[in-house]
Amino acid sequence: MFKVAWTPEAEQDIEAILTYYVEEAGLRVANAIYERIKAQVGSLKMFPQRCRPGRVPDTKEYVLHRLPYIAVVQIGENTVSVLSVIHTARKYPPDQKRA
Repeated sequence: MFKVAWTPEAEQDIEAILTYYVEEAGLRVANAIYERIKAQVGSLKMFPQRCRPGRVPDTKEYVLHRLPYIAVVQIGENTVSVLSVIHTARKYPPDQKRA
């Protein structure tokens, strides 16, 4: 089984997501979103291979089911490192040109 480790950048992403939901929909919705994100990313402990290839070299992307977010991860020998959580509408990677 793998360990899931969250980088400070990913934790900041989660904080921004939750701040948005608290302001727009309330604490109850924000808590539900938080639990869904943590549970879905936590499932990578058992199945890290369910990620698709990342748009950035040496990364993978895990599309969060029924949420508009993607977790960008690196899979190591025993650890899945969550690098960031991005909204699907966000330009990613930031320096990538749109067609």
